Amino acid sequence: MGKYTIKDFKIGDAVYHITNEYLIMAITDMNIDENKISCRWLDSDGKVQTSVFIAQELGKAEELLS
Repeated sequence: MGKYTIKDFKIGDAVYHITNEYLIMAITDMNIDENKISCRWLDSDGKVQTSVFIAQELGKAEELLS
């Protein structure tokens, strides 16, 4: 699993799933008690997609640029 916990993220952060660093998503909601983070992104057809992840599945997009 990833190196981050839910406390490392905030709504609006750009993130990626640790299994696919090419798909950048935005955090839209967080449930700290359940350790769940809702993310939104545009798919290749331009449609909005949403999904819920646990914090340990996500990485910070800013680390991909360094």
